[in-house]
Amino acid sequence: MAYKIISTAWDLAEKVGLSGKSFLSVSELSKEQLLALFELARALEPIGRSSANFLNGKVMATFFYEPSTRTRLSTETAMRRLGGSVITEATPLLSSSAAKEESLHDTLRVLSKYADIIALRHSDYDLAMDAARTAAEVPVINCGFGNREHPTQGLLDIYTIWRMFGNLENVTVLVAAADMSRGRSGHSMAMGLAKFGAKIILASPKDLPTPREVVDILISSGGQVEEVFDCTTDMMTDLIAKADFVYLPGCRVPKGTDAREEFRKRNQPYYISLEQLEKARKNGHMTYVMHSLPRFAGEFDENIDKTEHELYFKQVQFGVFARMALILSMIGV
Repeated sequence: MAYKIISTAWDLAEKVGLSGKSFLSVSELSKEQLLALFELARALEPIGRSSANFLNGKVMATFFYEPSTRTRLSTETAMRRLGGSVITEATPLLSSSAAKEESLHDTLRVLSKYADIIALRHSDYDLAMDAARTAAEVPVINCGFGNREHPTQGLLDIYTIWRMFGNLENVTVLVAAADMSRGRSGHSMAMGLAKFGAKIILASPKDLPTPREVVDILISSGGQVEEVFDCTTDMMTDLIAKADFVYLPGCRVPKGTDAREEFRKRNQPYYISLEQLEKARKNGHMTYVMHSLPRFAGEFDENIDKTEHELYFKQVQFGVFARMALILSMIGV
């Protein structure tokens, strides 16, 4: 059984076509590559709570300039489940040479001498993209660059939908937030779904919309895109009734009482209640709720946790499988 899983996984990993390459944006993958990754992730699910020696002797460096729970730990878990090892730096601005003003380009060059793959999170999108493309000598995983993209989160989100729904062509997803200009996980998830021609509804205040460059990518990738601005609660109720999935990309609100209170006020029309979901269900439409987490008060009704509408904690588990597939296909044989 174990031999069959390993043999099948290697064949699927080769089919993905990412060996030796970085993963910096979901938009850079084809529909066929995404499906191959999903098939690989499903093949790896049986070892998701154990391990196999796919990557014995291989080393991952995780370097996170911003806080993380799920992304860093699930990425490290995925590497260990595959039989590899991890060196990690979770506070580089305090305890690495970044505190001595070493450039990101030099840091990636150095890490390339230690590791076979680098998992990077950084607050500056343009700087991180440039350094990953020009300085790193091994594959780099974009684990969240700036406010624009969070590709591994997007990948696991789409994988969750694929596992739950069976296909991605006829899906309608509502991506909603009081600030979509910083909804990086929603941007990445939508970029992947667009490859399958899914219908994507983007709901936000008009002064904090999804960045134009992201919308352009969604349209050019084949997505059916609708933008809805300045929603009322009634408008959101109607949109929920049309969507198969409601995706909340997380608010990325700065720490502090004032910032959180301001977010709660702005988010009131975008709040997802269990009552709205049950109303749609009574009319014959089942809507699931997804969230990249962490969540904050004022985003949605936490009573949804106990219902069939909840997918956000299921996303966490599927995230390990998706990241295992990604790492295995990037490192290759």
